[in-house]
Amino acid sequence: MRKSALVCALILYSARNGSEITDPPVTTTVVVTSTPTQIAVGETAQASALVKDQDGNPLSGRTVAWTSLNQSIATVNAQGLIRGVAPGTATIQGTVDGITASTTVEVYQPVAVCASGPVTIDLGPGVVRVISSRESAGCIKIPAIPFASQWFIIAANTNAVPDVVGTFTMRSTEGETVPAGSFLASPSRIAASLTLTERETSISLQSEFESGLRQLERRQLDLSSAQRAYANGSLQRQSRNAVANAIPSVGEKTQFRIPRSCTDTRTITATVRQISTRAIIYTDDASPPNGFTAADFQEIGREFDDLIYPTGVDYFGTPLDLDDNSRIVLLYTPAVNLLTPGGNPESFVGGFFFAGDLFPTAECQGSNRAEMFYLLAPDPTGIHGDARSVATVRQGTRGTIAHEFQHMINASERIRHPVTENLESIWLDEALAHFAEDLTGRVLKGLGETGNYTFEQLVPNNTHVNDFNAFFFQNFARFGRYIQSPSTHSPTSREAESAVADRGAAWALLRYTADHYSPGGNVKSFIKSLVPGPDTGVVNLLGRSSGVTFDSLVTGWLVANQADDFGLGLPAKYSYRTYNMRSNVSRVQQPPTNNYPLFFTDVSGASTTTASVQVRSGSGHYFRMTRVFNSPSRIFRFTNTDLVTAATYSGAALIVYRTQ
Repeated sequence: MRKSALVCALILYSARNGSEITDPPVTTTVVVTSTPTQIAVGETAQASALVKDQDGNPLSGRTVAWTSLNQSIATVNAQGLIRGVAPGTATIQGTVDGITASTTVEVYQPVAVCASGPVTIDLGPGVVRVISSRESAGCIKIPAIPFASQWFIIAANTNAVPDVVGTFTMRSTEGETVPAGSFLASPSRIAASLTLTERETSISLQSEFESGLRQLERRQLDLSSAQRAYANGSLQRQSRNAVANAIPSVGEKTQFRIPRSCTDTRTITATVRQISTRAIIYTDDASPPNGFTAADFQEIGREFDDLIYPTGVDYFGTPLDLDDNSRIVLLYTPAVNLLTPGGNPESFVGGFFFAGDLFPTAECQGSNRAEMFYLLAPDPTGIHGDARSVATVRQGTRGTIAHEFQHMINASERIRHPVTENLESIWLDEALAHFAEDLTGRVLKGLGETGNYTFEQLVPNNTHVNDFNAFFFQNFARFGRYIQSPSTHSPTSREAESAVADRGAAWALLRYTADHYSPGGNVKSFIKSLVPGPDTGVVNLLGRSSGVTFDSLVTGWLVANQADDFGLGLPAKYSYRTYNMRSNVSRVQQPPTNNYPLFFTDVSGASTTTASVQVRSGSGHYFRMTRVFNSPSRIFRFTNTDLVTAATYSGAALIVYRTQ
């Protein structure tokens, strides 16, 4: 009897998942790589291992034992961080489940800047050249041109490892001769430089709150426990018994836990206000009076059913249905209002999704075991903090619902995936969620994937302003904050958990990648492939893109951030296909200026030095040089802070292009 029941259960499990029963995945192949493959003495690289099972499927979360066979050349720690010790070539081995693979890393001695003379960069208008610091010995020359021209030089950090900070000094002098001796400049010639201590401190309340929530999820939740519970059906059984045996009726009451964490919750009672095709809308019984009307609830349900839900499913995947009702719970509760400190009438936390609600109570005691959002409640008289009108809450939570729905789908797909072992890296999870806002607005307006839409097209004759503000405004505004300080922020940074500028950069990099590197040009398929994993972060993004390396992706993106729709005649890869960024970002600046706010350092005078600039992985610092009639040649020295050796931070490169 017991054997028969087990066979029956396996057959049912296989049928439910639509696949044959297969052997458990076993590590079969290991491929080890290093990013980058060349480092200077004292610099670092990151080793990684791609692990595949017997069917060629990637496996994540496997423990890798790292070893350097040439420790006098380079060492490697338990996390795969390689450090150069002396010039030479080192073999780095990674062993997973008894299978060993290796890669080599070249370690070189920093060279004196301009030791062999400058590399001449002679470009026509619209031409881009990328040259590494090592290739150029940190020394390039822009030749004399007998007519006016303008150039951009981006000192980039193309390291794929997040949050590696490179520090450099750039000195530029007129003429053909490289000065001998000390390169120290007088204080009057040292331009103001950006440092990491000047990182943006203005963080939106929603971003700040979400930062803590996403970090908490990754600290407290073990994805494998939810996967096991989902696979054996116990998670679904818990949910159906605890939350909903059937679709409730309008007016019916239900108790929910409001989570601060898996172990810190409070229970509230809520009443059903609207049942739609894809949503069950509740209001907390403690909500202030004079909130949403029946017509408001109908409109909220309609927008979710007709726009947000189908767009999210179409582009990202399918949420779980643990409570077996084919619907998402939208709970408007003053508990969300209280997340915003008093004295912030114009800014607020709009709402959130908590991944713990998809986990068994054995893993997360505060789980409601249901697919649900917690949303800001109308509070016209300010009973629970600052006053929030019905119109403000309705408008302010439209984009929030689209954003949080991506987080719900992302967690759902990873719970379903049999070999995924981690929730998505926060920067990419947030980039996808901001992408969901963007996509929802595009679907609402019927926009194609290659329209290159201007602000005037998104807001024709100043109509549909609420739609623009709900689904487009925030992304353009965040990206605008990024380009005001591009070297100290980064799309792949851990700061993207909370900082507005880094989130804007993450959305823009994902938008750029989808525009140019979606396999077969299919943006929908590309975005959907990112969600379940099994990889995370940069590895996930590159693995689903169409054959692009991180350094190529980043250099193209950095140029596009300046050159997009500027009429420079650059190849298409140096622009965004979907939006005229210059038009849209210029129009959303606060206060409005109608200026594109990219920060750059102007190079002028006989000699200019910009000292001790710090630049994060995946970003760069922009220099602009304007040449008048019969200007002489100009030499740029890209050095370490010693002002003597060529820049050696991992991923150090110069991107040079002429704009006229």
